[in-house]
Amino acid sequence: MTETLSATLAEDNAPAKSEALRPRPAINLDNAFFFEALTERGELAIQQCSDCNELRHPPVPMCPECHSVHWAPKTMGGRGIVHSYVVLYHPIVPPFEPGYIVAVVELEEGPRVVMNLEDVEREDVVIGMAVSITVERMDADLVLPVARPEGGHS
Repeated sequence: MTETLSATLAEDNAPAKSEALRPRPAINLDNAFFFEALTERGELAIQQCSDCNELRHPPVPMCPECHSVHWAPKTMGGRGIVHSYVVLYHPIVPPFEPGYIVAVVELEEGPRVVMNLEDVEREDVVIGMAVSITVERMDADLVLPVARPEGGHS
């Protein structure tokens, strides 16, 4: 994922200041590591319990399996499958276009993460389809994971 990051985080890919920006995520003590890994290292990192090794997302302060408060970030491999998805039409706010796809992607390692699914027509999306995840700059201040069908465009 780091190779992709260097190409997609170039400043010339950032939108003009007059363009509408995506909504900002609420960053707190529990999830700051997630956004730092995306922005600083181009990695998708998930919480892993230091006591029972359970992977969990979204990040929470206590392991739901063993109730430990000890954890460390674990970098994911960048592949998964579409577990579920929705095609959004209304209400649409800039910079989104009607008909964009948001998917719940089940990572190979097990956790599920919500992200946009791009480079596929909505009628071609199927539950269980293999996807590759890249880390991409959305604007000057926001970096997010994005899923695409494995093997390129459909």
